[in-house]
Amino acid sequence: MIQILTHRGLEPENKEFFTESSFEAFDSQIKRGFGLEFDVNFTSDGEIIIFHDGGSERITEGQDKRLFSQMNLSEVNKVKLANGRLCNLDELLKLLKSANVRLSALHLKGKFQEIKYLNVLLTHLRNHSYAIKKIIIFDVKIQTARYLKKQLPEVLLAPSVAHQHDIERYNDTVGGTLMSIDEALGHPELFHWVWLDEWDRTDRYGESKSLYNQEVFKRFRNQKFKIALVSPELHATSPNLLGGESHQDAPSIERLRQRIKEIIMLNPDAICTDYPNLVKSLTQ
Repeated sequence: MIQILTHRGLEPENKEFFTESSFEAFDSQIKRGFGLEFDVNFTSDGEIIIFHDGGSERITEGQDKRLFSQMNLSEVNKVKLANGRLCNLDELLKLLKSANVRLSALHLKGKFQEIKYLNVLLTHLRNHSYAIKKIIIFDVKIQTARYLKKQLPEVLLAPSVAHQHDIERYNDTVGGTLMSIDEALGHPELFHWVWLDEWDRTDRYGESKSLYNQEVFKRFRNQKFKIALVSPELHATSPNLLGGESHQDAPSIERLRQRIKEIIMLNPDAICTDYPNLVKSLTQ
């Protein structure tokens, strides 16, 4: 059964939905049986709050331009959202405790893969040990994975695996977290999952390329990896497309629907999407 992961608390098909990455958005999605994909940020007083960006400028429409690293948890809690409130990692993990959701995904950006941040994250995970098997930590570098596995052997980790052309274009920008298929397959002692990310469908020569296909899936399945992947629209709706990429399978809901049908036929273990209800309807 495919676990549907909602992307950052977004739900563009519902214009009245809660604000991105708000406690209320996550709570609503969990109650509907969807897992969560979420990003962590670290406050000045050693807490972890949930939001994609490093600061509050976009979410407050320019009214508050502070970075989360410059704010303590009390200050973050006072950030005003249009519909809902920001939440911290402890609150989110408590939501997962009683939820009938098999899996969620924590995005650990490259800039936070330093020991000082990892130790804070480990403390929070140990305090909520029931959640450890319900969360994949993804975008993880090899060195980071070794440290986390040594400190918390049961933790579930996944590298972000991309096409070689995407690695060449974007790896520096994302902090060196993108891996090739071969590199990920070379470390089964660290990774039980892979997080496939197909940025677009055009290679360096202008020809068609693909990451979500039977050949790629077979290689990982043969090595007992579980597979999570990013739905195409995530590279059509991101607030800051890194290189002007626009996924060819997401110009319309009709085209996206067809591509998601094709992806579901590959039987991934998890799909991260902005359109959880659409994906759910296609898996039933």
